[in-house]
Amino acid sequence: MIELTQIGAHLIFIGIAFFLVGLIQGALIPAAKNSRMALSGHLTAVQCAMALAIFGIIWSLVELPYYLEVFAAYGSALGFILIWIGITFASLTGASKALPIAGAGFSANVSAEIMLKVLVGIGSLLSLITCALLVFGLLSLLS
Repeated sequence: MIELTQIGAHLIFIGIAFFLVGLIQGALIPAAKNSRMALSGHLTAVQCAMALAIFGIIWSLVELPYYLEVFAAYGSALGFILIWIGITFASLTGASKALPIAGAGFSANVSAEIMLKVLVGIGSLLSLITCALLVFGLLSLLS
């Protein structure tokens, strides 16, 4: 049976708040230096927000040691948000080297390009690790 846990409630709240931010960003796409990258940021926010809300709903089914459970929950939220911040930063500055498809035709100074690589790189790695933990925490559903 699925029941709402404290961590699950936090993830649902973070997800819905993040969804709202994504919707607001969608309205502001024309104001960005790179509107294609801004669209990517908008889609990242709403998709990651939905994933976080779903994680929150199913969180009572996750079986991990508590410290890994906390890391997986809040690490996934942080990872998704770092990716979104990086993409949004790129949409405003024109940084594009780490995201060449959405950034095609744009460029920024070296520090902006490095910042984009750090934000997206750390966010992606954190998201990958925490989502893998979530999969392991849900393996008990198969037995």
